[in-house]
Amino acid sequence: MSTGMARINLRIFGLAIIAQGLLAQHPLQSPAPLHYQVINPAEPALGSEHAFRLRHAHSDGLGQTHGHFNQHYKGVRVWGGDAITHVDRHGHELPMTQASYRDILLNVTPELSEPEALAIVLQQLAPKGTFALAPQVERVVFPQEAEVVTHRDRGARSGQDLNAEDITRQVVRFHLAYHVHTELDNDRDGIRHTDFILDAHTGAILRAWNTLHTTGAVGTGKSQYSDVVSINTNVTPTGFELRDMTRGAGGTYGNNVVTNANHATSTTASGEAVYANATNAWGDGVNYVEGTSTTAPNGQTAAVDAMFGMMKSWDFYKNVLNRNGIDGAGTATHSRVHYGTAYDNAFWTDACFCMTYGDGAHFSTLTPLDVAGHEMSHGVCARTANLTYSGESGGLNEANSDIFGTLIEFYARGGSGSTIGDTGGNFTIGEQLASTPLRYMHKPSLDGASPDAWSPALGHGNLRRLR
Repeated sequence: MSTGMARINLRIFGLAIIAQGLLAQHPLQSPAPLHYQVINPAEPALGSEHAFRLRHAHSDGLGQTHGHFNQHYKGVRVWGGDAITHVDRHGHELPMTQASYRDILLNVTPELSEPEALAIVLQQLAPKGTFALAPQVERVVFPQEAEVVTHRDRGARSGQDLNAEDITRQVVRFHLAYHVHTELDNDRDGIRHTDFILDAHTGAILRAWNTLHTTGAVGTGKSQYSDVVSINTNVTPTGFELRDMTRGAGGTYGNNVVTNANHATSTTASGEAVYANATNAWGDGVNYVEGTSTTAPNGQTAAVDAMFGMMKSWDFYKNVLNRNGIDGAGTATHSRVHYGTAYDNAFWTDACFCMTYGDGAHFSTLTPLDVAGHEMSHGVCARTANLTYSGESGGLNEANSDIFGTLIEFYARGGSGSTIGDTGGNFTIGEQLASTPLRYMHKPSLDGASPDAWSPALGHGNLRRLR
């Protein structure tokens, strides 16, 4: 065994011990007794290894009683296997609603224990803080399914013309699996509720998804560079936060968010607070006053521009270029504002998959729309061409970000849908930061340092500002 494998196995072993402790301290609660008598939907055709267990029951305004049952195979719950029985007010049985699975042939003895399964999940989550609720682990039979077009005239339909009647889901195979539900809620991880299905024999993760139940909202932000804008926010028990519930999933904070670096200079970008407010009105539209609160309306203004730029950049890549976020897979990013003290730059960091903005000394706060688009485009470059940030490849990296930052500005201020538009933008970069732009797209040499064309004499020149 290699040293690397030994370290991995030791880590999993250690996580398994932690997982065992979590499960011991927080055992799963048994369901409360039910006071309804309903008809058990046991179906002989499924065989003696199948059974249905009552999950809950309720009566409606018509006096009907409905019993919700879970399907079990050899005592293990079948994921998605359900049946609902119905009894009218006079006690007469009504037709049953059923979605059960047949032809299950499985050994339901797992090779992995529950703590070992949880250890794999902990390694995937890499939590930095504590769980709000101890992770819950349940052994299940998981049907791996595929969508199949069944419409008899499917050859005459395109993929976009299909409707729900044209497609069925068919089981490819059944897995003995573990369902693990996790809820992280702390200052370092943010609020992340994630569920996993992993094979109980191999530990392979079959599915993982965000299960945070939240209410998205739209707030009003007073931007420094784009007047009054609408920004996506999230409802919390105490008000609102700058969390976009409509763009991005996973990542460090579970969604696209704006965090407050609060003058810290750490490059790890972890554990920072997501911007929160008692009301859904943000910012004052005025340049940040150095040394004042970063959470008051004046401090929120940078966060408004960062969120607006992140939203518009995301929409540009999705609607115009058919790209799902920075990495093409919809992984959430985040923007950090108020980095350092009077820091005169903005930059993308691939390690944290995030953008960082300074408050500026010679410049005003570095969150204009074209700068936000510029930084997000660095992320796209890092996940595609991954141009080395040096020499000509570094110059191309910067040029790519300038070009797309300009396109995003035109798109945000004069475009819609998949059309960029030809109004509202301009062909300069960072013109709102100072009395003169940082760069000129139509004639680069106007900035006094950039060449207008390539030549062998360029060598490894300065890549300029705005990383």
